[in-house]
Amino acid sequence: MVVKSLRFAALTLLAGALCSPAANAEYLARPEVREFIEAMQAEHGMDVAELERVLGEARYQPVVSRLIGPERPKPVTPPVRSYPKYRAKFLTKSRIAAGTQFWDLHEADLRRAQAEFGVPPEVVLGILGVETAFGQNTGSFRVVDSLATIAFDGPRRQEYFRDELKELLLLSRELSIDPLKIKGSYAGAMGLPQFMPSSYRKYAVDFDQDGSIDLVGSSSDAIGSIGSYLKAFGWVDGEAALVPVRLPAGSEAELVSGLERTHEVAALQEKGVRFSIKKLPEGACSVVELPTPGKPSKYVAGFSNFDAITRYNRSTFYATAVLDLATAIHDARTQITASR
Repeated sequence: MVVKSLRFAALTLLAGALCSPAANAEYLARPEVREFIEAMQAEHGMDVAELERVLGEARYQPVVSRLIGPERPKPVTPPVRSYPKYRAKFLTKSRIAAGTQFWDLHEADLRRAQAEFGVPPEVVLGILGVETAFGQNTGSFRVVDSLATIAFDGPRRQEYFRDELKELLLLSRELSIDPLKIKGSYAGAMGLPQFMPSSYRKYAVDFDQDGSIDLVGSSSDAIGSIGSYLKAFGWVDGEAALVPVRLPAGSEAELVSGLERTHEVAALQEKGVRFSIKKLPEGACSVVELPTPGKPSKYVAGFSNFDAITRYNRSTFYATAVLDLATAIHDARTQITASR
């Protein structure tokens, strides 16, 4: 009975999705899409016939709308957060091993990116590992479908995704690529480093110098582009990104600032905060909580380089996991090198 009920519910949802106005909508018949096309022609000189070809082939994807989801109201009871549970998804033996292998294969590009942008190889690998497991999971959605779905029928952030759809079309023209052939995540992120179209246009670089920027097929371009991105958002060569701290008992609610770098080191020290190292980066820092259910939370101070990683994904858990994976890959490779 349970199986039959679940099957019936799934079929009902599918039928509802296929019969919904959005699912059957012809984008070219909709006034907001016509306005978008006219704006692209007027502001960027794009060919109307080409825009009609692409958007005429774009298809609404119900699964994309579900995955993006509506704005969630703040729950009365805050959810239980667990950094170790989040971290465990990425710090696996297989992913660490894949990172060391990727380092061996692309060491020259990683070292060149460090020389040019100041970003260590392990940090680039931390991002590649968390984002796509070094290219294993780059996404199977047609990006134009994902972006059009959210831009014109999404439950939220339609303006942002219309901008990203615009950036995708401009990027396709610049790279002479058919936008209908580009695949990525359900949110429209592309390639090994999962750049959104706007980031692709602003920060991606032709690191292998073959005359084209290819974040899907060129590991070299992906490595250089991550370095370029982090440097653009304030990465400082040689500085620590995170520093473990001890907070005075009872001060957690006052001092934890999450993504916001609202504290000066001297002011924190005056309040009794202890940093685990003496030579600290310059500038303001944040105080981040890394909770473990049933145990005392750990706390870290995030500086400029931590902030740069959070510009990739606005999550303290994400940035900390990137750095933890980076350290694990670095340590594993050091052991392998020492044993050779």
